[in-house]
Amino acid sequence: MGGTRDAILDALEDLTTEELKKFKLKLLSVPLREGYGRIPRGALLPMDAVDLTDKLVACYLEAYAAELTALVLRDMGMQETAERLQKASQGPGAVPAGIKSPPQMAAKSAPHFMDQHREALIKRVTDVDGVLDALYGKVLTEEQYQAVRAEATNPEKMRKLFSFTPAWNLTCKDLLLQALKDTQPYLVDDLEKS
Repeated sequence: MGGTRDAILDALEDLTTEELKKFKLKLLSVPLREGYGRIPRGALLPMDAVDLTDKLVACYLEAYAAELTALVLRDMGMQETAERLQKASQGPGAVPAGIKSPPQMAAKSAPHFMDQHREALIKRVTDVDGVLDALYGKVLTEEQYQAVRAEATNPEKMRKLFSFTPAWNLTCKDLLLQALKDTQPYLVDDLEKS
């Protein structure tokens, strides 16, 4: 899905210096989906288009980053650029990015194992570093990896790790589940039976 990242970058590189500055300011106040955090102002403002694209994708993953970028571009009155971004970032038959994803997510049958057992996993996982090593580079960026490692206790590390999950898709959650199965098989087995 590198095409989505490229589409975001193309849209941002199309902006003038003043438009990019305006984009970043609007990004600081645009409503975000529940569970997503803002990119800090101090980190956001000095970024160029390439760094901003990387940060958007790291914080929100590609699909939501493209949707958010298009939303801000529309808010700036740049409908044409937003439309080009949406067309480039979506496959044929995809639902337009007009923030219609939450109802689709709600329509799924059962919550993912990771969501269903969040509280128990926070309390009971003992080999957080092993889980982090399995996720590093696949799901977690260097910054996220270090942020989790910096926490003092295993429950705090798991809580920090779960703070990133709202931006994850099903594949990311499946990778976390597999990492837990590999490092904590008895815990996962116990939770699956409960």
